Amino acid sequence: DFGMEVSLSEMVYARSLLRGSPVEQARLRRWEGEQIFGVQIATNGVTEGLEAIRKLQESSSATVQFCDLNCGCPIYDVTRRGL
Repeated sequence: DFGMEVSLSEMVYARSLLRGSPVEQARLRRWEGEQIFGVQIATNGVTEGLEAIRKLQESSSATVQFCDLNCGCPIYDVTRRGL
């Protein structure tokens, strides 16, 4: 475990998560040894990001302690394609 106390998921696209993407669902998986696990939500719309966080809260399979709502990500998919 290398002494890690807090871990984050890969970046999860809010829109794709809300559409039920299996790829985004896979990014929510947590290793049993991770003590504190957070999910990074990427979106260009706060409302959409909050909807994705609500979906996580309601999910019985996602065990997440916190969410990082990323509305300013400079990667191409977010800024140009609007994901």
